[in-house]
Formats: sequence, C-alpha cells, structure tokens
Amino acid sequence: MPKVVGGFAALAALAAGVLFQVEPLTTLQRALLAFLLGFVGTQAWYVFFAVRIQSNTESNDREMPEERPKAA
Repeated sequence: MPKVVGGFAALAALAAGVLFQVEPLTTLQRALLAFLLGFVGTQAWYVFFAVRIQSNTESNDREMPEERPKAA
C-alpha cells in the first residue's frame, strides 16, 4: 500500500510539473520527493494508527470472552 500512495503522489507531482511547464529534471526531482514522502507517510500512518486499532480490538476480545461462540 505505501508504494501505491507514493505512486499516486509522484503522478500528481509529474502532472503538475507538465501542466505548469517546469523543467523536466526539476519535475522528476519533485516526483521522487513526493513518492518518498507518500511512502514514508503511509508507513508512519501504519505504525502510529493501525497498530493501536488492532491492540484495542484484542483488548476488547480479552475483556468479553462470553460473547464468543464456543467451538464444537
């Protein structure tokens, strides 16, 4: 998923560079920077938010074991 987000960010930077007639090398540098920021930003999102959501779900499961269906 981080590659997808970074790819979309890079495509947006490339499209903006083409539309505003920026030099090709500068456009590629901006696209690379946008890709790296999207990639790192998505990783940070997973580290700070996705882990906490899973841990809260696990703690709720431990608190209410009577609601789980029993295995046959």
